Amino acid sequence: MFPATDFPALAAAIQDGINRSLHSGVQIYVSHNGATVLDSALGESAPGRVMTSTTIMPWRSAGKPLTAFLVLQQIDSARLSLSTTLAEVLPEASETDKANVTLLHLLTHQSGFPQTDVGWPHADWSTSIHRALHEPRQLEIGTAAYHPQSSWFVLGEIIRRLQSPQCVDSFHDLLKRDLLDPLQLIETECGLSPNHVDKFSYRIPVLYERDKGQLVESAYSGSPWLTRTSPGGNLRGPIRELGRFLEMLLRGGKLPSGESLVSASTVELMTTRHRVGEYDQTLQHVIDFGLGIICNSNRYGLETVPYGFGRSSSEATFGHGGSQCSMGFCDPEHQLVVAWSANGFCGEGQHQRRNRLINEAVYADLGLI
Repeated sequence: MFPATDFPALAAAIQDGINRSLHSGVQIYVSHNGATVLDSALGESAPGRVMTSTTIMPWRSAGKPLTAFLVLQQIDSARLSLSTTLAEVLPEASETDKANVTLLHLLTHQSGFPQTDVGWPHADWSTSIHRALHEPRQLEIGTAAYHPQSSWFVLGEIIRRLQSPQCVDSFHDLLKRDLLDPLQLIETECGLSPNHVDKFSYRIPVLYERDKGQLVESAYSGSPWLTRTSPGGNLRGPIRELGRFLEMLLRGGKLPSGESLVSASTVELMTTRHRVGEYDQTLQHVIDFGLGIICNSNRYGLETVPYGFGRSSSEATFGHGGSQCSMGFCDPEHQLVVAWSANGFCGEGQHQRRNRLINEAVYADLGLI
């Protein structure tokens, strides 16, 4: 049961979206000062089925920081650096117009091929990698333009290829081994396995798109969208598991046991502003980026910045939103972690309004305004 008496502003914000057919339900996780204060849901995950804290939600691009973190682990161990080029790690990139793209370009969305169609979810992994590398760039290297998918497949392949040139492990296998298992995120997957879909079908929500003011079922609810790997856009799981990943970053890379997954300096490197004051050609707004994360960009327009963290978020806040459905962020000044996901893709304008309402409601209910 959602504790509406403890979180009245948040309950009202979520219910407002239900009333306006933006979603039928929202799942949300909040921790403050290291303690979980909310792990719940409100509304329905499907007609006649209550959404709960165990519903397996889409994170979409809110999962990008997990892929970025795998790269940062390799930087932490000195196997890679931010200046490493694609030609150095993917030999087939040497004769392409992406040979001199660096990890810094990839992680800050300055690689020059933001809209390359990799064929997901219908193409297999190798085809997606080939397309990402060999389709011509649309922009000059260094141009600020958010990459929804293309560069994230390349990052996923770099992670695979570091194992060996003939690595047979999937991206998800390595994500599970190096991050999900150590953090005990046992219900998160990058594309759900068929066994998971069969076993937990009752926990998989119906996902909706908005058409003429009404919610209609989205293809993203089913295969192949449900099951195919996309390192930058198809992590799914209870949203509390995204929250636990963000808590690890807030602890400077440490597990709850105190063991470090990366050094605190590497987390600082990840969350530092590396792309500052640049107008993003994709997002159509000035927005700052760290390495695979969005930095608080309220300074460029509190009411207009896309995927912002709300008016009460501190300057040091960082995280990432998922297209038209989700958000996850850390506010170090307030020792706050917020992660939520809705089952309605309601259009960018409506979603940005919903995003601001939900994020600001959390601050209001916790007395952090």
